[in-house]
Amino acid sequence: MEDYAAKVREIVAESLDIEVDEVSDGALLYDDLDADSLDILDMNYQIRKQFGVDLAVAQLQKHFEEAGIRWLDENRGVTKEGLAVLNDFIPELDDGRIEVSAKVENVFVVLMVSDLTRMLQRALSENA
Repeated sequence: MEDYAAKVREIVAESLDIEVDEVSDGALLYDDLDADSLDILDMNYQIRKQFGVDLAVAQLQKHFEEAGIRWLDENRGVTKEGLAVLNDFIPELDDGRIEVSAKVENVFVVLMVSDLTRMLQRALSENA
């Protein structure tokens, strides 16, 4: 069986132009590794190239729009409905990191490297 965590760490390192040993599974992509939304999209692209699947996080905004759910309220806090849709669509984030009314500009700020690995494994199993 492939070591998906190692592959994901390599992809993250390549996308961020850093050394693989700087990437730990528990690293927050934004805060610890200085990634931005374009970097996340690049990581998804690299994963699609290597594994033939898209990560759920790449489809998140489209999913919210299709569900007709607002992710953030007028105060830029997470809505109850938005959190429920997020936790259903990306169960890897359903661990209390995001709470209702939390000021989270976008979901990418709470993503850890290990979340990408779990999303990859889920996508591969769903497409098997």
